[in-house]
Amino acid sequence: MPSRPYRHLDLITALFVTVLIVSNIASTKLIAFLGLPLDGGTILFPLSYIFGDILTEVYGYQRSRRVIWIGFACLAIMAVTFAVVDLLPPDPAFDAQAAFSRILGQTPRIVLGSLIAYWAGEFVNS
Repeated sequence: MPSRPYRHLDLITALFVTVLIVSNIASTKLIAFLGLPLDGGTILFPLSYIFGDILTEVYGYQRSRRVIWIGFACLAIMAVTFAVVDLLPPDPAFDAQAAFSRILGQTPRIVLGSLIAYWAGEFVNS
């Protein structure tokens, strides 16, 4: 069976999208790292640049851009979903609305900042 030239592209795409989504959710928590306050997404988010470099070097600029746009689209779906769910009235049995809003209600703002930072970083990196 001949080897496919893009045989790992689907795996790298899935990992890239996962890194974007998980790092943006983890960013809702501040952590103390070596005495510095950082958001939790700082641990994982730098991997998105490594995936971007791998994608560009191995699969080319066109496929790299496609994967990055897929990641951004998935991130936007997540942010819109969290925003809508946060705005919808909770069921009377759900007693954690304030906690939900305080933590996941920040996600759309964090996603916007993340997208701006990623674009700025990509332009500098490229």
